[in-house]
Amino acid sequence: MNDREYRRLRAEAEAEYKRKLEAIETVWKMSGASTSNGTGASGSSMSRGALLDAVRAAVKLIPGGDFTIKEVAEQIEHSNSALASRVKKASISGTLKRLADDKEIVVVALGSGKRASRYRRPVG
Repeated sequence: MNDREYRRLRAEAEAEYKRKLEAIETVWKMSGASTSNGTGASGSSMSRGALLDAVRAAVKLIPGGDFTIKEVAEQIEHSNSALASRVKKASISGTLKRLADDKEIVVVALGSGKRASRYRRPVG
C-alpha cells in the first residue's frame, strides 16, 4: 500500500463513518429521544418529515448496491420498530419516489405489478 492508496481508503472510511453516524442520529431522534427543549417525540402520531428522515436513514444503512422497498421497510423495522408499526409500505414507496425525483436516490428499474422498483444510492 502506498501513500495515495492509504489516503483514498482513509477518506472512504471516514465518509462511510459519517453517513452511518448521521443515520444513527436520525433514528435516535425519531425514536423518541429528548429534544433540546426537553420534550420527547409524540408516541401516537408521526412528526412532519419523520417518515422522510426514516427512509433517508434506512437507505444510508442498507449495505450493497441496489435495494427495494422491502429492504427499506426491513431496515426501518430493525432500527425503529415503533415507527415501522405506524408506516404503510405505500407511504415508504411514495417517499422513495420523492427521493428519486429529488435525485437523492436513482431508479434502477421501475416496478410493475408485483415486481418492486429497484433503487440505488448515487455515486459520489
